[in-house]
Amino acid sequence: MPTVAEATKRLEGIEGHVAVAIWQREDVVGRAEMRGIKLTDEQADDILDDIDRKQDCELGISWITIDCFLDQWRDYDKIDPNK
Repeated sequence: MPTVAEATKRLEGIEGHVAVAIWQREDVVGRAEMRGIKLTDEQADDILDDIDRKQDCELGISWITIDCFLDQWRDYDKIDPNK
């Protein structure tokens, strides 16, 4: 996920109305905790990066999207479920 400065730069030169959704590290960490998954800040940032690169313009980003990426990370042993 881009930093705030990088996201702002993406919007430079765009005029008119836009729709923007902001998801932060705290959203990913909080959702993981609700599901019994412990993440480091770096892991949450990496998940946000994956979501940003792979998001589907038809579905957008939702709690379900975050859940899918958490599951994918856990399934590929990038998250230790015992931590």
